[in-house]
Amino acid sequence: MAVMSFNNKSKSIMSAVNYFESDKDHTNTIRKFKPIPVFGDRDRIEKLEKLAKESGIENTHSSLTISFRDNEFSEFKNPDGSYDQEKLIPAMKEIIKDFRETWFPGMKNDENFSDFWNIHTDKGNIELNCAFLKMELTTGKAFNPFPPGELNKDMRDCYVDLLNDKFGFDRVVRNPFSISHTDMELKGIQNPSETAKRFKEVVKPKKNEIQKFLTSQILDNKINSREELIEILQQHGEVKFLDKEEDKTRYNYISFIPEGSEKAIRLDGPMFKKNVDFNELRTEHKNNVAMEKNDSLKQLSNEERTSKIEKLNKHKEIQKGFNEKLKGSGVKKIKKNTGRKYLPKSKQSKTVKNIKNKNSNDSQVKQQPKQPQSAEEQPDYVKINTEKRIKEEKVSLKNDEAQVKQDNKEQVKNKPTDPIIIKNSDNKESKSESSKPSISAFSQVATNSNASLLTVQINQVLFSKLSLELQIGSLSIYKESDIKKIFELKQKIAELEQQIETLKAKQEQAIEAELINQNANRFKNSNSSMKLRV
Repeated sequence: MAVMSFNNKSKSIMSAVNYFESDKDHTNTIRKFKPIPVFGDRDRIEKLEKLAKESGIENTHSSLTISFRDNEFSEFKNPDGSYDQEKLIPAMKEIIKDFRETWFPGMKNDENFSDFWNIHTDKGNIELNCAFLKMELTTGKAFNPFPPGELNKDMRDCYVDLLNDKFGFDRVVRNPFSISHTDMELKGIQNPSETAKRFKEVVKPKKNEIQKFLTSQILDNKINSREELIEILQQHGEVKFLDKEEDKTRYNYISFIPEGSEKAIRLDGPMFKKNVDFNELRTEHKNNVAMEKNDSLKQLSNEERTSKIEKLNKHKEIQKGFNEKLKGSGVKKIKKNTGRKYLPKSKQSKTVKNIKNKNSNDSQVKQQPKQPQSAEEQPDYVKINTEKRIKEEKVSLKNDEAQVKQDNKEQVKNKPTDPIIIKNSDNKESKSESSKPSISAFSQVATNSNASLLTVQINQVLFSKLSLELQIGSLSIYKESDIKKIFELKQKIAELEQQIETLKAKQEQAIEAELINQNANRFKNSNSSMKLRV
């Protein structure tokens, strides 16, 4: 029989994937047979989970295992205990296809959702492992095909029963009087903590003892209601949260402190539910006993099969409608746009700030609504304003370059050709001041010759960088094709940033050289004028 169990220990989808792909099991023992990959791109899943977290989805994933008994699919086994992958993988792909159609109806793999699958065979049986992101990829919004609640649990039971029925396996027989156990109670953990030891050595045996005692009480008709169950437990310890019993939506379990114990034990299972019917539990137990004696009862009857198919189809129809509505709800707005990087204020040149001030449209761009994540979904007014802004900045850069050339020409015309003309009586003070590189001298050099041309080049590269950043802002961070484009554009931006740093270094060298030449010329001119006066 196939059993589907959920894993709640992994903190991220990558921790689940890493465990599924590991050559070691939970006890850190090397697996006899290595995991068999089936579906999933771990690099892509890792990127998508990061995007899910950035979009505000806290519970980003779920992971589960569909386990089969040792004798199931035994026809695929090799003499050494391993499985023939050429036979095993196609069979598992059929199960995966059915799983996706059942729990992700109306959605396409890698377009609307992303999952990971592989197989463990190291325990002698087949364990089909799955991890999937709880995010719809075209919108970036959260969804959960397995929401908590009794209805979904019933759907899971129907799915597992029909899966076993399809392959001719025995149905799952539930013990109606069972008490659920945690992983720490069931699994052997290497180097366990004190808490894990307590669960394994104290809590698990105590639960088994309580289960055995309550089972006999229920079968003897001494317990027929939740109130009677609590009364009997109180005779052997303390039942907590009795003041919450009127709340029908919470405490669908019982917290119990046995005699001689200081800590409470959580009693969770069919007989501890708020709406428990003990007559139904006794009937289920009776049917289980009959099933053990008659193998034909381990298979679904025609009536049971039809009923479960109808239930599951109804669930798929409801889920498909929800998924279709989700897909058409639009891209989720993210408060923080992590896909764009802005130039720090400390690195912004005066020219860039002047360009922004000259753009009368900048204030309008800031006030307009946020651009959609997808380029195809951009309204026309966003595209028009973006194109207009780029054209204006191109014109502004050309004007700046022309202005620099014009300033150079005027400076050449106005430059004194004869150094003897400098005769002012205040020359001593002006000479002493001009011999030091001042801010005014720096600005004068910055608008002259090589340094000014380098300024224009830096502005041009900054404009190219800005254009790439605008392109990134128009792409969707949830589409595979756009993710690749964003990555390529960021690489180009990094190259442009390096180019800017190189140009700035050259600019500083040019300014320094200009200042040295100016000071040298002034010193030469002052000496020549002194000689003439003498």
